Amino acid sequence: MPLRLIELTLLVLLLIGLGVVHFSRLTPHERALIQLEARLEQLYLLEKAYFAKYGRYFDPNDEKIRRAWWRVEGHTWEFWPVGEGFWLVVRADLDGDGQVGAWTMDAAHPQVSTLNQD
Repeated sequence: MPLRLIELTLLVLLLIGLGVVHFSRLTPHERALIQLEARLEQLYLLEKAYFAKYGRYFDPNDEKIRRAWWRVEGHTWEFWPVGEGFWLVVRADLDGDGQVGAWTMDAAHPQVSTLNQD
């Protein structure tokens, strides 16, 4: 009887392991979305640090600073400094289906908000 119990336990553990592997995979679209959100949050921190040091937000079109924005190259993005804050919108087709999604963040909210689903 103990051998049967061990076999059953191993079978259950194997099935659990296979389930975890199967259901924890990210699609390329999910991976691209996570990367985009992480990059935007990094840019938020760059903007806040620049503002703390110079009292203004940096212009992403300035060639000296452009290196910091390589992370959003390949996407359409717009940046507006607004008074004591900024607003950033990024548009991209992450899954290649022809529909463009849009994500935004501003100086007051470091979390990325979805305007349009991709």
